[in-house]
Amino acid sequence: MDKVKKNINKSRVLKFFFSSKFLFLLPAFTLIAVFVIYPLILAVGYSFTDYYLLKPNDISWIGFDNYIEIVKDKYARSAFFNSAKYVIYIVPLQVALSLFLAVLIAKKSKVNTFFRTAFFSPYILSIIVVSLLWKNILDPNTGIINVFLAHLGVSKQGFFTNPDLALPTISFIILWQGISFQMLILMAALQDIPSTLYEAAAIEGANGWEKFKYITIPSIKGQLVFVLIVVTTGTFKIIIEPLVLTNGGPDGSTASILLYMFDQGTRYRQIGYSSAITVVFAFILIIIATVQRKLFKEE
Repeated sequence: MDKVKKNINKSRVLKFFFSSKFLFLLPAFTLIAVFVIYPLILAVGYSFTDYYLLKPNDISWIGFDNYIEIVKDKYARSAFFNSAKYVIYIVPLQVALSLFLAVLIAKKSKVNTFFRTAFFSPYILSIIVVSLLWKNILDPNTGIINVFLAHLGVSKQGFFTNPDLALPTISFIILWQGISFQMLILMAALQDIPSTLYEAAAIEGANGWEKFKYITIPSIKGQLVFVLIVVTTGTFKIIIEPLVLTNGGPDGSTASILLYMFDQGTRYRQIGYSSAITVVFAFILIIIATVQRKLFKEE
């Protein structure tokens, strides 16, 4: 019986590979293989070597030395810690606020159409443009925020030069730009909930909070999990904002793990060490995504 099942499965696989469906998927598979799988395999291989970019022909196998160095490297530990702080600052607020805004403007009306456009506008801008815009707004000398604070008698703030303010400030900018995309995903999910459910709940005497708790949240649980995973992994992959706004400073207080990996690979040409950081980072993301799916898995 098992042999029959195996033969059936093999025939299905062969039919798939020789079908038109596979031909349509082949370009996507090719791009994934070339730009995702192949570089990841190279990174894993290089992570066990002392590959130095300026000496590409002088590569030695060093085993787990790069991974041991990551544990010892205080700057690498700081970068991992900074990435975790970005997640703590951004993820809960972004998910909660995107859900709040989605509920607020889910109903179709001219006013809500205006607010949807207004909220979504920052997302379509380039990350570099947004970063430079906020860098000017928060400039310690000429920025409009500090000029306003000076008029109120408050001393000017070094939003990007104060180690205590720099990371929260960058987190706010990322939150401001990214919240609208998650809002649209949740808003689409809200609009798919049958209105009859809310009508039945109203007949039973349910108030607004009870409708939200027992109808809205369960109905969009899948989309909420998706948003949570996307926001978490996206926040861990922050690199452009701290690079443009602070270049990882002051004193490395805003350097994310991707920015540190980028510096090791491009500025210091340590491809082997940079690859080891990449592998550890990818492993962490896989664990986080798996844990999140397990925690929010529907019964």
